Amino acid sequence: MKQFITTALVMAMFAFSVVAQDWYHERDERFQGEGWRAHIFDNVRTDLEHVWSVYRASDRERVRLNKTREELYKMQTDLNQGRFDNGLLNDVIDSMRKSSNDDRLAARDREVIADDLIRLKDFQRNHNHWPH
Repeated sequence: MKQFITTALVMAMFAFSVVAQDWYHERDERFQGEGWRAHIFDNVRTDLEHVWSVYRASDRERVRLNKTREELYKMQTDLNQGRFDNGLLNDVIDSMRKSSNDDRLAARDREVIADDLIRLKDFQRNHNHWPH
């Protein structure tokens, strides 16, 4: 019985690893080319949802995360209607910077957030030249 439980745990961990690898691969594909630019805030929100779904954040961090996700949703809606709020983007960048520095997150997840930060800052500098 003990061997069965151990085997089941090992198989579950392997399956989780495969699913996680698939997500990172899908994320890489999502950011190929330049088509992602028109949906940058949706893509970043998707990344945040994934990273935090596998991490047990404190209540305070979850509040910050939920606020950031709401801000990203509003920013995507505004972007779809041709509007841009630089102050709100600064709030999102600040919140995500805190997350990217959280050493309780897996290194790969911190890299995802750091990459999203680079993309958000690039958008901030160049949004007038990007297609919407």
